[in-house]
Amino acid sequence: MKHKSNKTRKVPFRVACLGNVLVDMLVKPVNRLPPPGGLLPVDRVEMAMGGCASNTAIALSRLGVSTSLWGKLGGDTFGGYALKELKKDGVDTSRVIGDSAVSTSATLVLVDSHGQRSFLHSMAANDHIHPRDIKLSLLSRFDHLHIGGYFLFPTLDGAPMAGILRMARQKNVTTSLDTAWDLSGRWMKALKPCLPYLDYFMPSEREVKMLLPRLGPGQYRKAAREFLRLGCRTVIIKRGEKGSYLLNWDEEELNVPAFRTRVVDTTGAGDCYCAGFIKGLSLGWKLRDCMGLGNAAGACAVRALGATAGIKNFEQVRSLT
Repeated sequence: MKHKSNKTRKVPFRVACLGNVLVDMLVKPVNRLPPPGGLLPVDRVEMAMGGCASNTAIALSRLGVSTSLWGKLGGDTFGGYALKELKKDGVDTSRVIGDSAVSTSATLVLVDSHGQRSFLHSMAANDHIHPRDIKLSLLSRFDHLHIGGYFLFPTLDGAPMAGILRMARQKNVTTSLDTAWDLSGRWMKALKPCLPYLDYFMPSEREVKMLLPRLGPGQYRKAAREFLRLGCRTVIIKRGEKGSYLLNWDEEELNVPAFRTRVVDTTGAGDCYCAGFIKGLSLGWKLRDCMGLGNAAGACAVRALGATAGIKNFEQVRSLT
């Protein structure tokens, strides 16, 4: 699907990010856990915005893209903090629903000395995003719909999300989806109904291995062809320090290397990659250049503690490309 031309689409380019919104508590360094009843010192404990959809929304806004976040927060301190941070970054929060009956989703992020992280996650409000919360009539106001953190809001799994994506297609809105780690082990069963309605499917290589376990290590090309066979139009596999790989219906195949950089914390790198790639789409760039901007955004993200702290503005990210 091509984006709407400048004559027919709204200006500026507008993106809706639908998915998980949460608060991260970052702890660094954590190279091992203390024994029961024990205590270990760490250098830093910080609160920051987290969640795949909210991370991508914040990064997009900093890159100069008009962005609306669709999700749910609890009526608690974490929820108030999240709204304040989102608004500070210029993200439209009018479709972020507050629900006093649930708590805000949160993740304890344990970052080791090499910047690699492990997570302890509370689903909370993200476990209560229902189809009735999604006002599909508003989709026509947007040019692109991005689903962030699929698998982490299970009430929209499968048919409900496929219906949302189908409606976006009907309204001439392009679509993308980034997965996440599936805590319930549904993987392909939950994803398969969505694939025919995706213009851009953007999993990590690690998630691809779980979606297609019969494929051996390094068979990401075969994996991409399988996803295309199942209906999506373009597959972008995020490969971390190896860069990113793309294959689409037109048999365009691209490998774009990552940027070498100092790694402080890899949290949010994939979410920021999605933001960089979508920013490139908004500018009408070629796919290789969109991938390069995605890689640059991911490189900026890993330079700082927190999912989006390393993303400042478009000029900063573009300077790496």
